[in-house]
Amino acid sequence: MASLRVATYNVHSCIGGDRECNPERTVHVLREIDADILGLQEVGAAAFVDEADQFRYLEKHMGMQGIAGPTLRRGRARFGNAVMTKGRIIEAQVIDLTVLSFEPRGAIDCLIELGDQTVRVISTHLGLLPQERGRQLKKIADLIAERPAPLTVLLGDFNIFGPERRSLTRIGAPRQLPKLRSFPARRPLMSLDRVWTIPNDPLVETRVHRTTLSNIASDHLPIVGEIDLRRARAALELQAAAL
Repeated sequence: MASLRVATYNVHSCIGGDRECNPERTVHVLREIDADILGLQEVGAAAFVDEADQFRYLEKHMGMQGIAGPTLRRGRARFGNAVMTKGRIIEAQVIDLTVLSFEPRGAIDCLIELGDQTVRVISTHLGLLPQERGRQLKKIADLIAERPAPLTVLLGDFNIFGPERRSLTRIGAPRQLPKLRSFPARRPLMSLDRVWTIPNDPLVETRVHRTTLSNIASDHLPIVGEIDLRRARAALELQAAAL
């Protein structure tokens, strides 16, 4: 395959701007995007008669393989992060990013095979305060350094905007991050949700997915990234030649 589409979306427990919990609407937004890999945040918190939780509902109705990274449990329902893909998840681990006295947080670190390409994906939802996020970024940076991959995709709701966004370079973000305002959905002012790759060059486009449906389906808008896998392979070949 020559290209790869990824997206990150804080689905807000499938609760929209109209305060209605409507997972079917969330599925329609995800189908509009048609991504090969999805990083989702705030999945869960509402159970169904015929489904154990929102993660299983979304996995089933998107027809994708998924890995859940719950940070909380509310009865039978899990709440937290998820990664879903059209490919095959080779391995995955759920990383605890909780800082004591703050809300539980986490990340999903997985390897995904799509065609002849294997991609490492790290999807996360960071905390609300800078001192909390600093410790969480340090842990993610250590994960990346421990196991470098030819192509790593980072995505999620980082809760970082303004000058603090420079701290994302600690985990491989480019210095010039585009300002893609995704929150609040109806009148977006802040760039909380982000996608980038390591190395940076293969990511050729990032955009806000703003449609009539996405404007109301959650309090966040999705962010979509287009990855040129030919650039990723070229960068790997250059790296190998330099060794």
